[in-house]
Amino acid sequence: MSQLWQCILADFKQRTRQQSFVVTLLAMSVLTLLFFPSLDDQYQTLVVNGYRGIYNSAWLGICLAMLNVLFLPLICFYLVKNGLELDRQSMTSELIAATPINKLTFLFAKWCTNVLILVSIVMVMLISCILLQLYYGESYQIDLWALAWPQLVFVLPMLLAVASLAIMFETIKWLKNGLGNVVYFFLWTGSIIQSIESVSGIGAILSQLDTEVAERFPLQQGSTHIGVTIVNEVETVNTFIWQGIEPSTSNLLGIIPLLIISLSCFIIAVIFFDRFSQHSLTENKQPSKLVIFLNTQVISRLDIPFYLLTKHFAFTRLLRLELKLLLKGHSTYWVMGLLTLNIIQLFISQQLLVSVFLPLSWLWCVLVVSQLGQIEKQANTTELITYSNKSAIQQSLASYSSAWVLLTMASLGSALRFAAMSEWLLIIQLIIAISFTVSLAYFCGAFTGTKRMFEVLYPAIWYMGPIQAALYLDFFGVNSQVSWQAGTPYYFLAISIALLVLTVKNKSVR
Repeated sequence: MSQLWQCILADFKQRTRQQSFVVTLLAMSVLTLLFFPSLDDQYQTLVVNGYRGIYNSAWLGICLAMLNVLFLPLICFYLVKNGLELDRQSMTSELIAATPINKLTFLFAKWCTNVLILVSIVMVMLISCILLQLYYGESYQIDLWALAWPQLVFVLPMLLAVASLAIMFETIKWLKNGLGNVVYFFLWTGSIIQSIESVSGIGAILSQLDTEVAERFPLQQGSTHIGVTIVNEVETVNTFIWQGIEPSTSNLLGIIPLLIISLSCFIIAVIFFDRFSQHSLTENKQPSKLVIFLNTQVISRLDIPFYLLTKHFAFTRLLRLELKLLLKGHSTYWVMGLLTLNIIQLFISQQLLVSVFLPLSWLWCVLVVSQLGQIEKQANTTELITYSNKSAIQQSLASYSSAWVLLTMASLGSALRFAAMSEWLLIIQLIIAISFTVSLAYFCGAFTGTKRMFEVLYPAIWYMGPIQAALYLDFFGVNSQVSWQAGTPYYFLAISIALLVLTVKNKSVR
């Protein structure tokens, strides 16, 4: 027991001393304030049939729980999915491997640390809610139980599952890096629908609130929504006094599936954890005959015309080398997938092309372009670049251009289709979308020094924008005419230029 406690204490101290933890606490405090806008704000977060409860403890507690269940899993997962990686980076993994501590005890200590970190975030949000209730002054009576029980019943089991998922993703080889970040994002989007439709969780509470408001205000015909929604000037949101509810048996039974998920993920993590073994690093896996053939006969020959096109100028030669460095280490099957997506782009309907397959081609390149901004660090070429005769601006533009060329290659089938049909506006939108994607990747990599921020942020914008066609997040403009009328392409073009300028300026200063 003392060994377990020492592991938890040491890990908790190490991870809470990181700047990211402090920033997350501050960010969650600010988000809590944004979760609960005043009536005269232009957005609302939880409106039931045109009404919201006054900001008393009961309403704040249940509303915070609903929003936490929907959005906290995304934020928390990426915060705690670094427990094992920190040990590798700090070079303590070899010491841990040499100690007699077993896998079960070590991973359980990591899981406990994850839970403590996540609980501390919720505690900060609860304290912010108390201060918020006093600030708005709609009710000065603080009821700690009304604030706390929704977090215990709905949020805490979810946090236990997230803590286990983070450990499981870190122990499975193909999930511990960027691919795992993207996979988890889509798991999260699927869980939102499940949470809203749940018969024992927040879905049941929302349905109960809807029924209660309809009975109390039968003449009111308003909309019900959860999440951030813009309120029109014509649409008014009224308030009512909600006294709250007590947890029911069905709510408590709804905890069981999350506990099962948490336990199952933890068991899988214990099975796959290699206890920082060096065996996997010394393994020499022989590539298959198909991969050897593709590398020697196909990909190497595709590089020949590119070499002939770029050999005449210093910048183009640098661009070609940056592109090869960007693609280094990626599977030949990934290149085959890119070619397949281009072939599909040539033959499907324009509606499917614009709304599905073109955005899917960009998503296919996420794990490649996320290296921008810190690829020198990843490839151990920082010192070479520092002492080279290339200027920082030229180096930055070559790196940016290489990713731009890659996304253009991923969209080549669409570009040929648009040009053949004289769809010049779509070609302009394609150029803006590629520029925004590359600028965002370069900015995130340069300012954070990691790939994680882009791998989390871009799929979210990609999903709500081109896939869900949210007007002001659709950086491509699936509904072209509406997008141009709203000026969305101009906004994203300006954002792309601004991000590029900031990144190049930051790289040149360094």
